[in-house]
Amino acid sequence: MKINSYLILSGIFLFLSSCGKSEKQIIDENAPSLAVQTETPKAVERLIFKKSEYIVPSDELNLGLLKKTAENLQIKYEAIKTEDVSSIRYNDSVTFFVISVINKKAKVKSAEENLGNYYERKYVFVNNEDGKVLAQETDNNLGYYENEGLRVAKTYILKDLLHLNEKTPAIAFSTEVYSSSRVVMYSEEKFTIVTFDGNRIKKILYEYPIRSANGDSNGGGTYQIETLETGISISDMSTNGFSDLLVSKIYSYEESAEEDLENDIQQKSDLKVKKEFQRLKFDGKNYSFKKDDRNRFL
Repeated sequence: MKINSYLILSGIFLFLSSCGKSEKQIIDENAPSLAVQTETPKAVERLIFKKSEYIVPSDELNLGLLKKTAENLQIKYEAIKTEDVSSIRYNDSVTFFVISVINKKAKVKSAEENLGNYYERKYVFVNNEDGKVLAQETDNNLGYYENEGLRVAKTYILKDLLHLNEKTPAIAFSTEVYSSSRVVMYSEEKFTIVTFDGNRIKKILYEYPIRSANGDSNGGGTYQIETLETGISISDMSTNGFSDLLVSKIYSYEESAEEDLENDIQQKSDLKVKKEFQRLKFDGKNYSFKKDDRNRFL
């Protein structure tokens, strides 16, 4: 589930006002709301995605290699949630998998309700020929019980490798965490970039928020919701050997109320938009950023 239906309420408005404009135009029009910027960014040359729903995911999935990988991980192939597996060939000899697998040893969080299976999210680099595990890591932030209210969607690997410098290709992927409630409108999609040095997985950007929604609803036409949509491009400027990442952010707030004559409530609809910009620089280990959970309107 890459896009939740309730996000459509405001999604179509998010980029209409900025389509066709250059990065500099967007910055000049919204200077008071922008993150601190020491130089005027140059024109974008390599777009990764304009907004998360335009991400083109990898369609690679070698089930034979996945079975060999499962054997080498010493996990049962039947324990893998194959519909949530993503993969991409990293080079001629190495493939990268994101695997969702049942962990039977996980402790049940509640004795009062059936939370179902606990799923772990694993990142694995393997040899293309025999599935030999070259490096693996479990992302504890993406573990979840299948019946709990907060759920984790499939991880989508971008179809194309990123080239942030001339030597090291990078793999990018996104994962959405969302609420299953009809009245609590919550969703957050996070973006991660990893590289592989032959021995270790290196997360050079980890869980950068690229889309979020936060609000509440009566389950019908009355709701208020604040959303964030993000676009990311690769700059032609570099810091510590990796290209800077140019991030354009559009926050929107939408409020709608159904007419209720008995309670003297008038029908209304309100939309507000705010744009910001951020440049992410590589500090030698990763692209560092400050977590920002602030609402702009709510």
